[in-house]
Amino acid sequence: MLSKLIIVADLQHYKLFTNKQDPMGRESLELLESVDDLEIHQKMSEKVSDRKGNFTSVRGSGSGEDHNIELEEERRRIKEIAKQISQSLQNNAHKCWYLAAPKAINNKIVELLDSAVKEKMEKNLHADLTKIPENELLEHFNK
Repeated sequence: MLSKLIIVADLQHYKLFTNKQDPMGRESLELLESVDDLEIHQKMSEKVSDRKGNFTSVRGSGSGEDHNIELEEERRRIKEIAKQISQSLQNNAHKCWYLAAPKAINNKIVELLDSAVKEKMEKNLHADLTKIPENELLEHFNK
């Protein structure tokens, strides 16, 4: 029998669970994958040089260019999450899958998924459930 997969993700965490039933029909989750992106936890000063560039603005301060590094890091991480979802779903047989990701990134992740992957998605919660205990996760999807 094919199982139901549950994915919870935010910019720092990615967890893949499978839904299991015991002989008495009680549901439980088993963690299949867990990935933490430790680079996201770093301060920007730890990621880039602290030397100022040779660029001068209209006001004459040499503080360098604004490259929107945080925004680019977020875009990169969203692409990684979408790729991770696709790989996880390809590697684990399933009849359907659920996703929970924060509202700010949820739609961006789903947009990057192939249509075949999206077709099997039954539930999509715009919520960060990465820190919810495993035994409480199913309750959020069964509401």
